[in-house]
Amino acid sequence: MAGYLRAVSEAVGVLPGGTARDFDPPAAYLALSRQSPRHPGRDLLLVWSAADGWEVLLEHSEQLSAESLARFGDPLVPVPASVAQFVDEVVTGERAGGNPARGASAGLDELLRPYAVIALPPGSVRVCGPSPG
Repeated sequence: MAGYLRAVSEAVGVLPGGTARDFDPPAAYLALSRQSPRHPGRDLLLVWSAADGWEVLLEHSEQLSAESLARFGDPLVPVPASVAQFVDEVVTGERAGGNPARGASAGLDELLRPYAVIALPPGSVRVCGPSPG
């Protein structure tokens, strides 16, 4: 999931340190680096869940929950360029509402496989070469 989130973050523009994710159930939160002219001074959040897919939220004060502006719909794991286009359409007011993705999260590993990054456990890499000194 990390590789997919990195690719989407780069495509949509995310604030430095503006990503978070949960593992059970899988979910991601991306703080967008821009605002909608229709909602000046209000932050936008791009959220993904294994149950519903992508959604753009308008953040409110700490006392109020975020307001859904639009849902991507299917597929559950769209290519990053499609997510970026979705965000552009929401920001400009061309897209609103929508339904959650209907895709089953049971095959999530397979959907995310093209974006996989290799993570090696600590101590599994050995540097070979002449010994120092």
